[in-house]
Amino acid sequence: MNDKTQTIQFVLLGLFVSILVASNAGGSKLIAIGSLTASATVISYALSFLITDVVSEVYGAKVANKFVWVGFIGAILSVLFFMMAVALPPASFYNDQEAFEKVFSTTPRILVGGFTSFLISQLLDVRIFHYFKKLTKGKYLWLRNNASTLISQFIDSCIFITIAFYGVTDLLPLIMGQYLLKVIIAICDTPLVYAVTEMIKKWDDSV
Repeated sequence: MNDKTQTIQFVLLGLFVSILVASNAGGSKLIAIGSLTASATVISYALSFLITDVVSEVYGAKVANKFVWVGFIGAILSVLFFMMAVALPPASFYNDQEAFEKVFSTTPRILVGGFTSFLISQLLDVRIFHYFKKLTKGKYLWLRNNASTLISQFIDSCIFITIAFYGVTDLLPLIMGQYLLKVIIAICDTPLVYAVTEMIKKWDDSV
């Protein structure tokens, strides 16, 4: 691995893990966009699939899968540190402990749902991406980018919403709201996938 490749992968990995940590921190809030209901981090989390698709395209499935596993470990560590921060006794003059707990305390169901859906959907995304890349002989990046993301994001939404909110509220509106927003984001980010991919290929002589 040359210096350019290493630098690019470090930057992409840093962005990937940062997005996942941010998604963990704000994932328990539900938002409404028009008639659609979804997690507050639907945009940031959807962008993580953009990164794995770019890595898959440029550096291959093996590197992309490493990103997924490092991101998974990073997400778990971030939650553990959030839990530790909540549990530590506040200073006598600190008056925002209750608000802090509300923001960073995550129910076990949301944690299990988030970790399970992330790992399954991201690994599936990489596999589907390369299936279509092989099927199309490396052509039509837009097809494998959207096909892999739309399929894996649907699985992700079903798993997360079912585990996190079963018995709490109606699941179908949440799943459809979450998924439809992800569909819109996936379609809109296709030009960005092309732009970032081409930029990396021009800068990194090894690909």
